[in-house]
Amino acid sequence: MQPVDRHTLHELQLLPENSRTASIFAFYNRTETLGGGDYLKSIITRPKETPEDVIRFQDLLKAIARRPTAWQVNIAKAYAAAAESYYALSVAHSMSQDVIKHWFDTWLYSVKNKGEYYRIQSGVLATLRLVRAVQSTLDHLAETAIPEEISEDICELRKFIFSPILSMFLRKNDQRLSDRSIFYLDYHLRISHRKEFRQMLDTLYKLDACLAIVKAAKRHQLTFPVFDSHSKDFDAREAWHPLITGAIANDLSLAGNNPVCILTGANTSGKTTFLKTCGILVYLAHLGWPVPAKSLHLPFIDRLFTSIHLSDDLDQGFSHFYNEMMRIKQISEALSNGEQCFVIVDELFRGTNQEDALHCSKTVLDGFANFDGSGFLVSTHIHELITHYSGHSKLSFRCFRTHITDNQFQNTFKIEEGAAFEKVGRLIMDQTGVTALLQKAKRPSSK
Repeated sequence: MQPVDRHTLHELQLLPENSRTASIFAFYNRTETLGGGDYLKSIITRPKETPEDVIRFQDLLKAIARRPTAWQVNIAKAYAAAAESYYALSVAHSMSQDVIKHWFDTWLYSVKNKGEYYRIQSGVLATLRLVRAVQSTLDHLAETAIPEEISEDICELRKFIFSPILSMFLRKNDQRLSDRSIFYLDYHLRISHRKEFRQMLDTLYKLDACLAIVKAAKRHQLTFPVFDSHSKDFDAREAWHPLITGAIANDLSLAGNNPVCILTGANTSGKTTFLKTCGILVYLAHLGWPVPAKSLHLPFIDRLFTSIHLSDDLDQGFSHFYNEMMRIKQISEALSNGEQCFVIVDELFRGTNQEDALHCSKTVLDGFANFDGSGFLVSTHIHELITHYSGHSKLSFRCFRTHITDNQFQNTFKIEEGAAFEKVGRLIMDQTGVTALLQKAKRPSSK
């Protein structure tokens, strides 16, 4: 799947807007290191390009889930951070490519600048601790079949960790390392084997991120989706929104030859939350991550589009309706180019009058219905669309019903077949006290 745009990243809350907002990233982030968190944030924006890529990443996560302690690098966050800072250190005196000159310059610097030299010494010692922790992890994995996704990383890591030079120093007591040994290790780590040092850190972060995903999967009982190359059907069982406490689970099945699903329901009934849930499922599945559902079967798609929280663009002078139309144009171009898409639209064309909305909605839905193999979830409050498309072979109807008794209403938050026509806007206005406030408001006296 191609990467989604910033609009969809925002609408599905995949990344946090700030440190206080909930996000899918935070839901999965159980990393132990800062680098692991950064790695997790980077891969959440990069869906896999092929089904094979998805399977390879799933295989890695499943292997880790079977023996999580074996894959854990037991190192304190502070030591990992110190090793990263040491790698990034660019003390000019000690970056000579000539080993003898490097030793001499470092020795001279250690005499003249004892405080600054301490940064090199402490960085070397922190890195040795990290190397020992990685070595222990590799020992635990000695009899384990390494998944293809990380096999090259592990192979290069073994070469670096078990090299004769590092092995020699790992047998020594860190407290007894001479300045000469520090000079030698500094040259070995930051100059002659700088690439391998970087790769060790990156592999540590990759393992940390993968373990975080596995921990989240176990804690929340997530499941791995299944991609079916022989079917275009979408089938989700007991899917729930990961950022809502006590979220109600729902099922949805869409046949590949019946691509359009029209969703109806009263305000607050759960339509928008369910649309977001489906978008999150599809996106996470194409990352290769476990998803919040009992099961998920789906085809591999090329593009994911959402249109949920569009607004006016004051800077460009564009109206809400114009932005809606531009979003539909993007989707139409992708479909016309032969790309298989999963499209989620909340309240199609709500930014214009009822007559125009009805006409434009019919045009779009008629067009969507021509693209078997793609999937379209479209919510609407335009009841004329239900009548118009009743019995259409390419469209199905789902709804969230609301039970109304006297002046009270109760949402089921459970998806059902068919259409819902309940209206609760007036009841919500009354219950929030808006009606009473306006009716009792003092009118300015006329003079």
